[in-house]
Amino acid sequence: MSEFSVATMVRIIRKAAKIRVSRSAALELGAVLEEYSIKVSKAALKLAEHRGAKTVNEKDIRAAAIAIQK
Repeated sequence: MSEFSVATMVRIIRKAAKIRVSRSAALELGAVLEEYSIKVSKAALKLAEHRGAKTVNEKDIRAAAIAIQK
């Protein structure tokens, strides 16, 4: 089960287009986002450790997300 609520996933999908959204589509988006979030978090942790920090900050998250997209 995803950490994201079905209602939140439905709202996100509806932001893209005002369409009906199945529960299974919302659940799948939650699963995909959770996988992506874990990848970004791990990459951000590596960046924070590389700069000697004990705390991941917003710049680490942004840089990790950009790096993963490539």
